[in-house]
Amino acid sequence: MRLTLDSFIAGLVALPAMMCSFAQAGGVHTETEIDAPLIWSDVAIDASSGIQQSSPTEETLAWYSMVQAPNANWLRLEFSDDSKLALAANDTETDSYIRITSLFDGAEQILNAQSLAQWHNTSAYFNGDIVIIELISGKNNSTSSISIKSTQVGEDIVVSKSQCGNTDDRIASIDPRVCRITPVGCTGWMINDANHMFLSAGHCPGNTFSVVQFNVPLSQSSGTIVNPPPEDQYPIDTTSVQYSNGGIGNDWCYFGVFPNSNTGLTPFQKQQAAFTLAAPPAASGKTIRITGFGVDTGNANQTNQTHTGAFTSNSGTTLRYTADTTGGNSGSPVIVEGLGVAVGIHTNGGCTTSGGSNSGTSYNQTALRNALINPTGACKSIAFTYPNGLPTQFSTVGGDQITVTFTSPSSAAALPKMIWKYENATTTSSISGVLVSGNTYTFTTPAFTCGSRVLFGFSARIGPTGGLCTSPSALPQQWYAAVATSINLILWADYFETDQSWTTSSSGTTTGLWTRGAPNAGGFNGDPLLDSDGSGKCFVTGNIEGNSLRAGNVTLTSPLLDATNAFTPYLSYSRWAVNKSTTLPTQAVMKVQLSDDNGLNWVDVETVESDGTNARWVSRQIAVQDFVNATNQLRVRFIASDTTGNSVVEAGVDGVRLLADDGLGWCGPQGDFNNDRVINAADLGVMLTRFGQGGITDLDNDGTTNSTDIGLWLLLLPE
Repeated sequence: MRLTLDSFIAGLVALPAMMCSFAQAGGVHTETEIDAPLIWSDVAIDASSGIQQSSPTEETLAWYSMVQAPNANWLRLEFSDDSKLALAANDTETDSYIRITSLFDGAEQILNAQSLAQWHNTSAYFNGDIVIIELISGKNNSTSSISIKSTQVGEDIVVSKSQCGNTDDRIASIDPRVCRITPVGCTGWMINDANHMFLSAGHCPGNTFSVVQFNVPLSQSSGTIVNPPPEDQYPIDTTSVQYSNGGIGNDWCYFGVFPNSNTGLTPFQKQQAAFTLAAPPAASGKTIRITGFGVDTGNANQTNQTHTGAFTSNSGTTLRYTADTTGGNSGSPVIVEGLGVAVGIHTNGGCTTSGGSNSGTSYNQTALRNALINPTGACKSIAFTYPNGLPTQFSTVGGDQITVTFTSPSSAAALPKMIWKYENATTTSSISGVLVSGNTYTFTTPAFTCGSRVLFGFSARIGPTGGLCTSPSALPQQWYAAVATSINLILWADYFETDQSWTTSSSGTTTGLWTRGAPNAGGFNGDPLLDSDGSGKCFVTGNIEGNSLRAGNVTLTSPLLDATNAFTPYLSYSRWAVNKSTTLPTQAVMKVQLSDDNGLNWVDVETVESDGTNARWVSRQIAVQDFVNATNQLRVRFIASDTTGNSVVEAGVDGVRLLADDGLGWCGPQGDFNNDRVINAADLGVMLTRFGQGGITDLDNDGTTNSTDIGLWLLLLPE
């Protein structure tokens, strides 16, 4: 049920209860912490729902109110500590919840008992000066009540700059790893720790260190900030915060956030990118990039901007550079241009229009490193391990069991689930785990549609209300995958988690070489942010930022493959091929080839062109015998190339498999060797042609099709 606009209005008068300000940078030798806190007034409200009894048969709109603060730039609500929302007691009941809607842009936030606690009894930031609050009683037998204690009413800010020179040279950025921290007015950024949590400056934490915001829109022309929708706002877990505000070189903060209250996603699941940390190199000849939410004039104020400048000093735990920054950049990543890694945290402004340098804390800071290896709160992670491995095929009749061990750093893993869906489906299903012993659970699969590709993953919380952990970590943007079939069709597979003896070579280039590992170049040149199959690693070209393939070619060649035991062999793989050139947008950037004689001769399978707009993983499955013979001397190779030197080429390969037949089409019963869904004399003919060979006609799996297998096949004939 939804509220109409015929509502009760709680009018507010914006009385400034608290004003926040920040220091401005002084002369060349003055170095100032440069955050940019929002300025607001706290206004008391006396609005309460009273005690509302839920109905066990339906959800109902139990109470609503409207909060209005005339001419406010933004609003944020605070609820009383005695607010109570009923929780479902079983699967037939539903939670009670609060729904808050902005009348300015329609942005909406949902808060149940758990997420209200994670938001510390506050709401997200809403644009405009009017919001509607609804209390929805879920289907349960309990009572709920909420009281609105106060609201924060947003006001305008002051601009403080620490630019190095006469002009502010920052430009707009779309880096998905960087966030705005409100209301303190700092910058944070995601890192590649276990849960993909955050770093910022140590002088930022405090009572106003509250919410991180991603995908921040442009501000109003007056400079007034505009908040992203609640789907892009995440509450900071105060129990996770570790920091030091010890001055230049000892100014750092490591913290985590809770999943989004509307989507249930973590920031990394939504943004799909995080920084890799590294020790800073020698400063000479290097360039530093600072990206963050510094103050500015007009639409650019406290939006995502970036600038590069000289790396002037790396001394002890202090970094210095001439990249432009302003108030609000505190906490920004210090990025070494061309290496694609973050080496420190920007903390202080020291530049003026006449020179100087800005500064930050190095990743070499021992206390920071100790915090990273001893996470607290939401930064703690559950380790997912699979004692029996992960399946790549599911039985169509169901009953496959997957064993998962959830190793939690503190509280026992709670609510372990397997989440699955059919490929391209919009809805998901979940399977609860059955406890085996300790922290190990089994998950039993249901029946699947034969021939379908099933995507799946796992989730659990650290304790009943703790942080959500998933495997793969980018679920639901990334999944494990298995094919539903009635026969084991996979003869060989490589998901690149281990070295299976692929070889690499290059011609005419020393950049963009094939590398096996987790994608790490940041996605700025069209390179992949994640692998394709969810295992974590793949082969990519030039696996650091800016190390693209230029003027030459690089070749990735498989080990020897044996296709002689296949009925109709197929090769399956995922490829990434992107050309960011503006002058030759349709240049061929990848060629896939097969050889049936150990690489003496090669046959083209496909040639891939790219215009730079199709930066995505593409899955391919080809019939081997359409190109070469099915021998035990089979190899496949992938050649990425820039033939002119005028392109920016990024390529990747993942999930290479040799199948005994079309893995998406074999759905007949055991003994049906020609895939016509029935067992008959034609299948006996297949067995006779494969007499003495292994493969799918070897029913007793002794390595050879013989008279014993024929006897077993006769038992499979329908009566």
